[in-house]
Amino acid sequence: MADRSYPFYDRESLEKRRTPKIAIIAGLMIILTCVFINLIVMPHYLWVFYVMGTVIYAVVSLNHTILSKSHLGSKIVGQVASLTLLLLLIDSQSGFFKWSINYAVPFLVVAGLVMVTLSILTKRLKWKGHISSVLMVTLSFLPAVLYFSGFSTVIWPSAVASLYSLMLIVCFFVYAHHAVWSQLSRRFHI
Repeated sequence: MADRSYPFYDRESLEKRRTPKIAIIAGLMIILTCVFINLIVMPHYLWVFYVMGTVIYAVVSLNHTILSKSHLGSKIVGQVASLTLLLLLIDSQSGFFKWSINYAVPFLVVAGLVMVTLSILTKRLKWKGHISSVLMVTLSFLPAVLYFSGFSTVIWPSAVASLYSLMLIVCFFVYAHHAVWSQLSRRFHI
């Protein structure tokens, strides 16, 4: 009978799979503990929403941005979207003075666009990178939509985000038109 050895057991791979689950469980435990403390000690003021938003953002950031093998573009879009939701939650729970809609969200969108621009300039993008870039450019018009719908009251941050987005679209068409069109035609059989 031949001597058979067992396959190699990769402990590091097991730890990588376990860490996101541990982060989710720890986040839920922190939120439930804070809900319990908030309802017992100070039920007239619900500060737990600040903690809940921050913990959810931290778990999403850990799982999707740090531990994930996702494309850089999807990480940027995920960070911008989750930070936007966190800032809107904090603003709405602290009196809704609209600082998040007027200033924070447009500048966060511009920061996301700068990151997308830098990733485009430094790396050769694959198909998922183009999709993430297009999604980020689409999200960049959100501050202008908020302004024209009456939610936002300050125009210049929204205008800056929209202007940067338009300049990025022009650059896409001028410099990367052939690459983007060939990827689109290959994927959608155009």
